[in-house]
Amino acid sequence: MKLPLSLIKSFISTDLSVEKIADTLTLLGIEVDAIHAPYAPFRNVVVAEVKAAQRHPAADKLQVAQVFDGTHTYQIVCGAPNCRAKLRVALAKVGATLTDEAGKTRTLAPTSIRGIESLGMLCSASELGLYKDNDGILELPSEFPLGSDCSSLLWDPVFELSLTPNLGHCMSALGIARELSAALRAPLKLPKVALKKSAAFPWKISSQDEALCPRYTARLIQRVRVQPSPFWLQKQLRAAGSSSINNIVDATNYILLKNGQPMHAFDAKKIEGDLNILPADKERSFEGLDGITHKVPAGALLISDAKKPIAIAGIMGGANTAVTDSTHTVLLEAACFDSAAIRATSKKMGLRTDSSLRFEKGVDPSSVGDFLDEAALLIAELSGGQVAPGKLDSKPNKFTPRKISFRPQRVKQIVGLKLSLSEIKDIFHRLGLTVKSMKQIWSVEIPLYRGDLQEEIDLVEEVARLYGYNNIEKPFPKVTTPKIPHDKDYLFETELRRRLVSLGLQEFLTCDLISPKLADIAQEFSLAKTTLLKTLHSKSEDYSILRPSLLPGLLQVVRSNLDQKNQTFSAFELGRIHFLEENRPVEFLMAAIVLTGKESPHHWDRKPNSVDFFDLKGLVENLLQGLRIHAYTISPSEHLTFHPGRQANLFIGNLCIGCLGELHPSLLAKHDIKQRVYYAELNTRYLEQHCKPIPKMIPLPQFPSSERDWTLSLDPKATISSLFEAIESTKPPLLEAFELIDLYRAPDKNNVTFRFTYRDLSKTVSFEEVEETHNRFLQQVSKKLAPH
Repeated sequence: MKLPLSLIKSFISTDLSVEKIADTLTLLGIEVDAIHAPYAPFRNVVVAEVKAAQRHPAADKLQVAQVFDGTHTYQIVCGAPNCRAKLRVALAKVGATLTDEAGKTRTLAPTSIRGIESLGMLCSASELGLYKDNDGILELPSEFPLGSDCSSLLWDPVFELSLTPNLGHCMSALGIARELSAALRAPLKLPKVALKKSAAFPWKISSQDEALCPRYTARLIQRVRVQPSPFWLQKQLRAAGSSSINNIVDATNYILLKNGQPMHAFDAKKIEGDLNILPADKERSFEGLDGITHKVPAGALLISDAKKPIAIAGIMGGANTAVTDSTHTVLLEAACFDSAAIRATSKKMGLRTDSSLRFEKGVDPSSVGDFLDEAALLIAELSGGQVAPGKLDSKPNKFTPRKISFRPQRVKQIVGLKLSLSEIKDIFHRLGLTVKSMKQIWSVEIPLYRGDLQEEIDLVEEVARLYGYNNIEKPFPKVTTPKIPHDKDYLFETELRRRLVSLGLQEFLTCDLISPKLADIAQEFSLAKTTLLKTLHSKSEDYSILRPSLLPGLLQVVRSNLDQKNQTFSAFELGRIHFLEENRPVEFLMAAIVLTGKESPHHWDRKPNSVDFFDLKGLVENLLQGLRIHAYTISPSEHLTFHPGRQANLFIGNLCIGCLGELHPSLLAKHDIKQRVYYAELNTRYLEQHCKPIPKMIPLPQFPSSERDWTLSLDPKATISSLFEAIESTKPPLLEAFELIDLYRAPDKNNVTFRFTYRDLSKTVSFEEVEETHNRFLQQVSKKLAPH
């Protein structure tokens, strides 16, 4: 919803800046999405008059205008089709600044257009940042004084507001002004309208169900002239995002924007007989003011005369009684309809209008007549017509405000505010609420326009809202920390999950229950088939067995991702497996890693390689290193689930703590997986048992190191791990680190190259000392590797 600031200020006087008003509304719970033109988007633009306009000698679509600002005459080249003599315009002189929608500012300079000098520009509403307009230059009223600053006459900031469903009373300038009045303690200025209503009215109104239309009012305005609206009215409507139709329709839209009361104007001569309001007995076609024939569902509330429907109540009027240029008498209606009925009809028809939005949230039935009189006087003023003395009003005095019982101590109990009774009463008074009784339980009278206040808790919220959520003290929380330390298993699981995430793996979660078919896959990771744990009274065979491994569930996730064209991912899962051990159910927390696809994203310079066994092995080794587990070995295995020659077991001493490898192609084929998948599963209980404490910080080395490389030939059947074991067993004190840097495979031998780093932490190691240590060390390793 868009509201011009000038319309809000017609109800309340305030010197606050636009930004302060926006902050106040936001703290009241009314979200300000944007402020359009918070500052005047133009400078040095004045009111001027076109004295003469002639066609440009070198361009058919341009005119050369002589423009007078009350002091000087300027020659302006203008391309607007509505540029003509005696027209009041907005003249941007040389040196004037204009700001576009993107916030970019430009300064006007003298220019020559097709050989004719132009000393300024005649501005449109769009160029001035007022509203979007493609009708040419802005035509100002003749009463605007020549030479006056346009910023004081035209600039009007516009608030764009987002309202929650409970703020129906804020869907108007009056509603926003009420909120500001309460927050700023500023008096509200309401117009006083007095019209006679004693005369007879030519039509009667009848309603089949009074609950659907609590109140219906109407007035006649005679001898009207339908014409364009005055400049001030067009400016207000267009700033709010509405288009200008004519003075009659614009007046009803203006009252809607100003007071929140929907209205509709009928051509009185097109109404045949008395009016009645009743639900449609069947679906029927109805041509609306938008020129579209709508299907009105059965049960929708219609306003009809003696022969035909003339409006869909609360939503849209009909084309058969529309105001046209030939209209001389207007029947102006203002009503209150049941919000649920309007919402249901609007939803069924897929038709939401400004009127239906207001009726859906509820309007004040007690103010309908006053707003009708205000609109009737405005139409008479704009059209030169006369308001007839008679008035139609179905229920003028049958609306009583509801009362809510309120306990003041609930403010402290719920919000924590220590307010006196007089402070709470003052807040209610500023909100327009009346305290009828101030005993232990108050009786608070709610104005009819506040349909959102229904219970005591709503009043507590109003006190907190007006006091200011930002002013409520935030006491230090009473925090009690348990003296019992965290469970060590929980701490290790948290660290393990953090380590896996830091390796770039995404966490997957799968179900503990699997089908017997999937359970067969897990036999390599569990015991015999008879040790599987089956559920009692399972609703489906697909969820009848507790998983003995994380592999079945992860295989299903892999296939689902591949089906969705997600062919590259690396993930992990921490989950429990279940089986019987000595006829007793046991469970273990396991960590699984799954890889498939490419090892890196596509790159224009090189083709990405697919992940392989060593990518998986590297992740496992990095995980073990992060958990400070160093004394482990990896040896070939023979699991049927894995591809032969591309699998291994992970040992700590003689204890097997997990396995890893490429899943067997036949297993993948059963799941319709057509690319390689690598999988590892580790027992977290064994990992936790061998995880070392976090080491203390040690100082960085102060002395340089020295490196040596060693290349040797190995039998193809020899393993690299045996070489690592030999190096570790004969490691001299100066050897700080070693690593495998190259491997060359040949049919009859393998050539491997190691790099050794030597360092003395107490002094700079000499070349001779390193050479002697290195040669002696290599001899010892060679002896270890020599066949016996």
